[in-house]
Amino acid sequence: MKRTAVVSGYFVGNPMGGHVLSILHWFAGPRDLGYDVVFAESHCWAGGCWNPETQSGGADPSYGIAELKRHSRLTGLKGWCFVDASGRYHGMSHEELAEACRNADVLIGLWTVTWLEEFLECKRRIFIDTDPGFTQFAMSPVPARSTAGYASPLDFHEHFTYGTRIGKADCPIPTHGIDWKPMRPPVSLDLLPMCFTPNAERFTTVMSWSSRAPVMHDGVEYGQKDIEFWRIAALPQRADACFEIALTGKAAPRDAIAAEGWRLVHAGEVTLSPWTYRDYIAHSRGEFSVAVNLEVKTRSGWFSDRTAAYLASGKPAVVQDTGFSEDLPCRRGLFPFSSLEDAAGAVEEIARDYGRHCTAARLLAEEYFDARRVIAGVIGPAAA
Repeated sequence: MKRTAVVSGYFVGNPMGGHVLSILHWFAGPRDLGYDVVFAESHCWAGGCWNPETQSGGADPSYGIAELKRHSRLTGLKGWCFVDASGRYHGMSHEELAEACRNADVLIGLWTVTWLEEFLECKRRIFIDTDPGFTQFAMSPVPARSTAGYASPLDFHEHFTYGTRIGKADCPIPTHGIDWKPMRPPVSLDLLPMCFTPNAERFTTVMSWSSRAPVMHDGVEYGQKDIEFWRIAALPQRADACFEIALTGKAAPRDAIAAEGWRLVHAGEVTLSPWTYRDYIAHSRGEFSVAVNLEVKTRSGWFSDRTAAYLASGKPAVVQDTGFSEDLPCRRGLFPFSSLEDAAGAVEEIARDYGRHCTAARLLAEEYFDARRVIAGVIGPAAA
């Protein structure tokens, strides 16, 4: 009998293209390792289901459920369950989910957003910290267990994080006594094929301007991408290339950004589905992006699943260094930067041998981000 992996995450409530694609890798990876995959999600607050078509939130989960059904067929899910704010079960029943958890070999919990009491039936529970720093700073100094709407890392047996430098002496992110094992975001290479577009002109990215309030920890304030952007805002005037941002955020000063030479498009159109998001990446020359101020300031080692998607598509990436350059090979396909001069130099270097850097980007994804390799390192293969 095949082994079963239960994956929990935030899909129905936030069915945006890039976010959905990041979860699909967690469906496809265990499947390719030989697991049957079941997905479970709870959403306990009313009005929290986003509809990308209407660009509005509400209590109705029907859009997200339809997307989950569609992608469950695509990725071969063996079952799914969504529990809405009223406690109603969609897909699998409470009894069916409880049985699946009892029989599961592993629960993979993606971040802190989903918790169901049925998960306690899983004999092996693995927490995946996709948002390093934000996860740990939000944890209470007094140990707290999981509740509706919050999956406490303390209710898991093993812990992995995209913040590969958490626990190092110069990284101020608290560990709370947990052994945070480093990992990279997985990418299903079948979902993101190589796409060589030598005539593409735009370095692009998808960016949320300031999606959260600043975080305070030990008297230090940690912010969002808006802080880091102004450090390199003059890049279009320094580098011979076109730079475009699919930008979201009501507070984003679009006119001021455009005045620096950046092209702007609306992120809602780009991220309507995983495939519009994938096509946007595929038709780009490469990625250029700043990182969240928290990840830069803490040197967490965080690496974006979005950047991994660019690399898998064969797109060179010029991205702000969060400390990831310590253990990822750089300067071929992947260029970390810490200053405006670094960024401009990287764009010039890519232009000198674009084809070589495209090939190098894909090879980097194959070696370091392939979902089969990455997830096997977390849960192990299904076959003993």
